[in-house]
Amino acid sequence: MRRLSAELLISAEASANLVVLRTPPGAAQFLASAIDQAELHDILGTIAGDDTLLLISREPTGGQALADHLLRLAQNHH
Repeated sequence: MRRLSAELLISAEASANLVVLRTPPGAAQFLASAIDQAELHDILGTIAGDDTLLLISREPTGGQALADHLLRLAQNHH
């Protein structure tokens, strides 16, 4: 998931328990699959389109923490 985040994650914006992730065209499903397979407890589920991915946090206000976590993963990958 770290490698794919670094390669595919363009941006992450949060609102309440939702996070909208932007990827290059055609890449959202790959990143969503990696997130789903990581089985992160904080993530209730994902929905992916072509270049946009919606993450749903289990916590009512957990979206920003998830967005920050995913952005850190993408930035810290070597």
